[in-house]
Amino acid sequence: MTRVVVLLGPPAAGKSTIGTELGRLGFRWREWEMDILESWGTRDAFVANKAVALPRLQADITAWLDAGGPTAAIESTGLSDAAFLDELERAGGCYVVRIDVGDDEAARRLATRARGRHLTDDLAGNERVRREYRTAVLPYRRVDLVIDSDSISVTDAAVRIAEAVRAQS
Repeated sequence: MTRVVVLLGPPAAGKSTIGTELGRLGFRWREWEMDILESWGTRDAFVANKAVALPRLQADITAWLDAGGPTAAIESTGLSDAAFLDELERAGGCYVVRIDVGDDEAARRLATRARGRHLTDDLAGNERVRREYRTAVLPYRRVDLVIDSDSISVTDAAVRIAEAVRAQS
């Protein structure tokens, strides 16, 4: 049985948007970036305190997952939380969905998305993370399903994920 769906992808892939839609379909969903910003004030403060902040965030996510209920969905770039994702996979019940997005579409989304809802609104910073994702995550992270968010609607992506997860049960 799937305990958690990991929405894996670079900035602007649509992870939060698809996660919100999964929430509408009955999955447990929570945007953790807002918790980070509330706890640490800024991305820079979070990064400066990452040795404490990241394990605290991961403990909060683990407690949320352990609370039970419907299948949960979380988002990740797979970069600083790679070890945490490995732990989730080792524990079992982890279904990884890679959300792909082309560079032009990602740039458009980054330029037009609401500010203050993500760890960084800085276009250059997001591009740096996208490059790191391409080299450190994309070739190595095991995935169960790939969604091309350029060519499928958010609703259709969420339905496809929900159907794939339910087929596993």
